[in-house]
Amino acid sequence: MKDTRLFRTMAMLAFLSVLIARNAVAAGFYTWNGKSFSTLAPLPQNTGQGFCFNFITNQNVDMYGVPANLLLGGWLSTYVSNGGFYGPNGSKVAGSENGGNAWSITPSVYWFYPLQFDTQSLRVGFNAALFLLSAGDVGGPSELWLTPIALSYSYHQFRYLKDSTFAAPYISLPVGGGFGFTPANGWVNQYNFSWLMQAWYQLAHMDELGVGKMGLGWLDGVEFHPLFVYTHQLNATPNLPNTSVFGAGYQGAEQSAQIQALGLTPGATAGYMPADSIVENNVISYPLKNIFPGTWLANGRLGIMVDAAMSAFQSSYAGYGIKNAGVEMVSVGPGIQYAKGSFVMWLWDNQNVMTQNFYNVNEFWLQITYFFNL
Repeated sequence: MKDTRLFRTMAMLAFLSVLIARNAVAAGFYTWNGKSFSTLAPLPQNTGQGFCFNFITNQNVDMYGVPANLLLGGWLSTYVSNGGFYGPNGSKVAGSENGGNAWSITPSVYWFYPLQFDTQSLRVGFNAALFLLSAGDVGGPSELWLTPIALSYSYHQFRYLKDSTFAAPYISLPVGGGFGFTPANGWVNQYNFSWLMQAWYQLAHMDELGVGKMGLGWLDGVEFHPLFVYTHQLNATPNLPNTSVFGAGYQGAEQSAQIQALGLTPGATAGYMPADSIVENNVISYPLKNIFPGTWLANGRLGIMVDAAMSAFQSSYAGYGIKNAGVEMVSVGPGIQYAKGSFVMWLWDNQNVMTQNFYNVNEFWLQITYFFNL
């Protein structure tokens, strides 16, 4: 029952976040300080976790009874290609320029504390991840994400379903230049708070269900992996030029005319507070051992991912909200996993299928996790 309630809770959070995002990306004109401006949305200053990064990968799903003092090392490389700028109706804005490309390398570590709860179902640990980013001539260390109290819970009562849930509050601290993911962020200091939840549900002992041609053994090992992240920036970005906020997809005279229509001097600076961001990610994967038993392919899995990043509420500049400028992005792509012993590797290729108020984004991921028993 606990597992069922948790699953329903995560599903409801995902549903509510979509409603919030739909409201934030409502079609229509944009307004700032009571004045309307171009139908081209401002470039969102989406600091923090603008794209989905899985902090833990576990082929066998079940974290029940993992030994205390276990260490997980992770490494994630992500290449992001920003295409044309898309407006609130999901179509490319005429005259806007393409965005730049970004590359991220993210080493991470997860440590299960030496002292654990008596129950084998609950495990607590420490997680940290360092984002190293590069975009054009700007790059280097960016954000250090950490949580001292990450909880892993495995219900371990259902014979036909393995399950694990991971939940943690994260604080991200700017390191190095504090470079964010969007091209206009520049060198700013960003402090974020995030709530992350993810779970793994894997079918087990399916060969016991059904007989003969109706046997369900082919479903054994099918896995569903949902992830949800809510991020709030704790501080405003100071001294951000209005040219980075209003009409960022335009250049030159068109951009200046739009900014002047708002009663601003092009290039003047003010504080910027980005909208909260939501990341939703769902992966369904199938074990190749069901098709190629006894071969090296039996160590693999094939999957498909639906990845979404979106805004909640609204951004503000110089203390005034920017309405109807929320961001929504959805990408879909295939993935392949190879896992043997303590080594797990995922490859993903996600292509954009829908964008509003942002650049068309495609992602390629390489993720590696290794387990050390200290």
